[in-house]
Amino acid sequence: MTTLDTDTLEMVLTTLRDYAAKRLKPEYLRELDERDEFPHDVLRDLYDPEKFGLHLIFIPEEYGGLGGGAYDVYRVSEQMARIDLGIATGVLATFLGTDPIVVGGTEEQKAHWMGRIASEGLLVAYGATEPQAGSDLGTLTTRAVPVEEDGKIIGYKITGRKQWISNGGVAKLYTILANAPGGISWFVMEAGQPGFSYGKPEDKHGIRASNTAALFLDEVFVPVENLIGGVEGQGLAQAQAVFGYTRLMVGSFGLGAGWAALERAIRYSQTRVQGGGLLSTKQAYTHKLLVPNAVHLEASRAYIEWVAERIDGGDPDQQTEGAVAKYFATESGNKAAEDAIQALSLIHI
Repeated sequence: MTTLDTDTLEMVLTTLRDYAAKRLKPEYLRELDERDEFPHDVLRDLYDPEKFGLHLIFIPEEYGGLGGGAYDVYRVSEQMARIDLGIATGVLATFLGTDPIVVGGTEEQKAHWMGRIASEGLLVAYGATEPQAGSDLGTLTTRAVPVEEDGKIIGYKITGRKQWISNGGVAKLYTILANAPGGISWFVMEAGQPGFSYGKPEDKHGIRASNTAALFLDEVFVPVENLIGGVEGQGLAQAQAVFGYTRLMVGSFGLGAGWAALERAIRYSQTRVQGGGLLSTKQAYTHKLLVPNAVHLEASRAYIEWVAERIDGGDPDQQTEGAVAKYFATESGNKAAEDAIQALSLIHI
């Protein structure tokens, strides 16, 4: 069940579909992919509180947002993925980036940073993954060295490298995971700080409208107020606390993209005549390339909704369940896309 009222959620989804129909036509999306280009103007539209304010769905009401829950995240993520996975990743990477603040920040930090994100529409990036450690957060090498003045810590100098960071080259705000003397900790860092730079966009095989870049930090100073939670050593617990929620979001990407591909194949089968009849009337076509994928995608939806309801019901400790949802839905979505390619190429007819 949606945390937002049903009318509000449906209005958001309808507005998003209408915007995509007018602004995000297939020809434009293909051009973005071919040029490996991040659509800055589209993101400005979607994040502008006066135009759309899509980001407000994921920000708690007390900080200027609409306070959507896991179910709302799933519905919006699915709709975004139906449009384009690159743009979906660009939009929704912000909410991964803000999760350490929402989960581990003090009330003052939440009010300050989430309030700014809500009012200014800031893109955020989640800086955890490293070249050698990958997603094994316990082996990261980025360091946060305390800076003292008159015997008191006034900030940290962060040095290290992050890899494969969504929104890495376009974000205005970063949450960075680093080793402090007291243990692994999250820090908030604003773009443009001395000693901070990012690499060129990664040359990916797909999802190319999403900016993915390496981050380079060379003694980047952040004030002590930017240590999330105000206590060192809480970073791993804070990261683990959001995995169920964020994996559910990625699973919803697989669901939306898979259904978008399958629906193209279905529409094609209803107009293409082959062997004296429409493809949609031939069981060798429908029962191999269409029906099994519809079954797997809807089974994925049922599991995603079950996990979302548990999270929204007050049981956020869904790391395993979120991982299952991510695996099942993305595998189902990928298979649907592969079979849709076959369905449109008539290889099996």
